[in-house]
Amino acid sequence: MKYQVNCKSLLLQKALEEFLKDYISSDGLIISDYNGDIIIGKDIKKPFSKSQLLIQLEALNQKQQIKDSIEEKLEIDMEIFDDLMKKEQTFEEKLDKLIDEFKLNLKKLIKEEYGKK
Repeated sequence: MKYQVNCKSLLLQKALEEFLKDYISSDGLIISDYNGDIIIGKDIKKPFSKSQLLIQLEALNQKQQIKDSIEEKLEIDMEIFDDLMKKEQTFEEKLDKLIDEFKLNLKKLIKEEYGKK
């Protein structure tokens, strides 16, 4: 995972930059002590060591992957549901058409039968 560091606290900024020097990127998730994708003190418990920070970031990454996977599965399930609803509507439409044809044929038969007598 790639991260950006943007903290009000200069000490925290420098510590995070040092701990995450192999993961710093201009297009990564923003780690901050006040506002960002990952907030120190909320998403990352402090105090932390380098290893604790990396473990917490990995846990957050895994949670996000699970969330993304669930959302993707939900989207697929919704597409399947929509397809089933379309098929059900098609079935209902076919049934309605058959019932309407049956009514017309029944009316025609009744008229023919009573028209003879």
